[in-house]
Amino acid sequence: LIGEAQQLWHAIKRPNLMIGVPAGPAWSLTIDVLLTQGINVFAMLLHSPAHFESVVAAYLQGIKRCENPQGVLGAASFVISRVDTAVDRALDAEGSAEASALRGKAAIANAKAVYARYREVFYGDSFAALRKKGAKPLRLIWTYTGTKNPLYPDTRYVEELIGPDTVTALSPATLDAFRDHGRVIDDAIRNHLPESEATLARLKALGIDIENIGEHLQAETVMNSSGSLNRLPAMLEAKQAVLMPGGEAPSAPNLGKLQVRVDKRLGTWEKQNFSREFWRKPPKLWSRKKVGEISDRLGWLHLPETMTGQIEDLTAFAEKIREEGIAHLVLLGMGGSSLAPEVFQKAFGNAYRYPELIVLDSTHPGAVRAVENRINLTQTLFLASSKSGTTLETLSFFRYFWRRLGEQNESPGRHFVAITDPGSSLEKLAAERKFRAVFRAPSDVGGRYSALSVFGLAPAALIGADIRKLLRQALVMAEACAFCVPAGENPGLRLGALLGESALAGRNKLTFLASPRLAAFPAWIEQLIAESTGKDGKGILPVADEPPGTPEFYQPDRLFVHLRLKEEADPVHERHLQDLEAAGHPVARYALSELTDLGGEFFRWEMAVAAAGAILRIHPFDQPDVQVAKDLARKAMSPAKDPDKKKQNPAPSLSVAQPKEMEAGIRKWIKSARKRDYLSVQAYLAPSPDTESILQEIRAALGRRLQVATTLGYGPRFLHSTGQLHKGGPPTGLFLQLIDSPQEDLAVPETDYTFGRLIRAQADGDFLALKRCKRRVIRIDLGANWMEGISRLAEALLS
Repeated sequence: LIGEAQQLWHAIKRPNLMIGVPAGPAWSLTIDVLLTQGINVFAMLLHSPAHFESVVAAYLQGIKRCENPQGVLGAASFVISRVDTAVDRALDAEGSAEASALRGKAAIANAKAVYARYREVFYGDSFAALRKKGAKPLRLIWTYTGTKNPLYPDTRYVEELIGPDTVTALSPATLDAFRDHGRVIDDAIRNHLPESEATLARLKALGIDIENIGEHLQAETVMNSSGSLNRLPAMLEAKQAVLMPGGEAPSAPNLGKLQVRVDKRLGTWEKQNFSREFWRKPPKLWSRKKVGEISDRLGWLHLPETMTGQIEDLTAFAEKIREEGIAHLVLLGMGGSSLAPEVFQKAFGNAYRYPELIVLDSTHPGAVRAVENRINLTQTLFLASSKSGTTLETLSFFRYFWRRLGEQNESPGRHFVAITDPGSSLEKLAAERKFRAVFRAPSDVGGRYSALSVFGLAPAALIGADIRKLLRQALVMAEACAFCVPAGENPGLRLGALLGESALAGRNKLTFLASPRLAAFPAWIEQLIAESTGKDGKGILPVADEPPGTPEFYQPDRLFVHLRLKEEADPVHERHLQDLEAAGHPVARYALSELTDLGGEFFRWEMAVAAAGAILRIHPFDQPDVQVAKDLARKAMSPAKDPDKKKQNPAPSLSVAQPKEMEAGIRKWIKSARKRDYLSVQAYLAPSPDTESILQEIRAALGRRLQVATTLGYGPRFLHSTGQLHKGGPPTGLFLQLIDSPQEDLAVPETDYTFGRLIRAQADGDFLALKRCKRRVIRIDLGANWMEGISRLAEALLS
């Protein structure tokens, strides 16, 4: 055993590794030798005071002989509930009234006696000299702390054993119970010591020998552990497969010269203990200046664990909605509030008899009307989703559908749910209007990092997705990205190094290809990357849904990422990627074993983008230019007091009704294109399959003509996504803004504006913000008949 322990210690090379050794006289020499050699020891399966005494003696002897006592750690796990189970069985066999009175008291009395001895040893003279040399006391770990007897309180073994220098190991069920109704009693373990001593004496008087019972229990446990040990290699192989969701890291042949930069970055991070620092959340990783919204925006790191406590509530609510026969969910939200739910609906679909989710994130009156025409209002649940509670689009949607429902229902509040931060104005509105439910997200999680909070998981639960498994996969990924995992083995940091180093090398156009059921995922990544990295003149441009071109079409500014569900054939993309690799373009592949692996991918990409921000030296958790565009939009909506100002158009347009002027403007705009630029088509139009088809044709044709990367976004949706990159990122964008004049407008109740006026103001604000940032932007007004107008535009653009 000593030889195997030494081999493990030197192979794993981790200062927090502990070698498990059973307690008892037979194992004392092993504990002594390992500690003498500076190897951490975890003494296991202590059941009795005699076990403890043998471990303490070996620990003191080993520490005394160790050359570096301050660098050695020791712990001992003491079994609790199994002692009560065995002693209670003996008491029942004895059968007397006195025996019955002692049921359920042996384990705690046993532990308190051991703790009293612990204090005597490690806070007395026998350890004083070693403490001066830097030696650390042994740590006591209470294990098997869940009650087996349902007659005993489920937090009993936790509450009564709280004390200094102790650790309590809890099962998830015991942890949940303690969170719910447990009591924290300061230094509880030293309370009632005389009673504990009397309990042990009474047990002994009845002929119940704790030491003898402890020996039997330990022998039984060691035998069971041997079977587990024999199964360990197979279990580790299975665990390794689970810990690597999304497949292996990109291989060197796929990345070419870029691999050298990535490997160097990972090596540097390893020397800097970057992974450990990342989880400590110090702002210095991203900025040398004192800035806000860093340490208080990293709550997403803990969502895979903390959100498990809300699974039952979310699934129970979803079941009620399903039982009521609700046919549709309409999510009223923008950006981080809408993109993850859209991924879940498009990837999973709605389960049998669960409602379908529709995302409304366009303020175009045609889009609002299209959603209304698609649903039965009285069979629809509306999810008003906004972190701040002040999002103008969300509130406008809410007011419209609140009025429409109020015309048919005296209690419209039952058809509304709020998803927001605690204390937000939306939470107050929900209370005033008697919403059916409010789901609150942690305030230290930014919108684009909120996929694994209630912003993403509440809608996912409502469509019948398995949120328990999604969170389990997220937790597996979080464990694989933990602070103690070296950078080179950390899937989040490996991807982050690739994104950051690729951008520094000039390949800052991150181009996605995805298999069919993952087709919506790049749109979520798009917001995460663009809004996080696009600032200070730097940034990574995410390119989603771009029509494919031949390898010669692409400039050396691309990094290609393929996202694939393993069970889905994706031959078209695979052939395209092989051609790209043959032409020397770097390609990274990530394959998901099943759809619920998306839980892990959300976490992986969040960590990767934050880490890439550290490479680029930008603040990944703010979005200053998004607010600028919002402020300009609000100003555009305000009526002008000066009559002369009403005659001026601060955001001038070219019109398809004036073809010569439009064509001249387009020629000038196209001539401004340079190598390594990108094209952004910004459509302030009502989204529809017909609109999408025509815009993709224009996008593809212009991309081929200019030989640049292309993006397409609907306004105002993209303002909460790529809008930050457009204004704050590199000045390499050409912007084609398209607006129309809706034939039928819709009033926004409780306000003095319409949806048509709102979307035009948002387009004006965006245009003016781009102009302020000296971006190359052209705006085309397609008129009232957008189909005819866009056909004229296509002719002018492609002539």
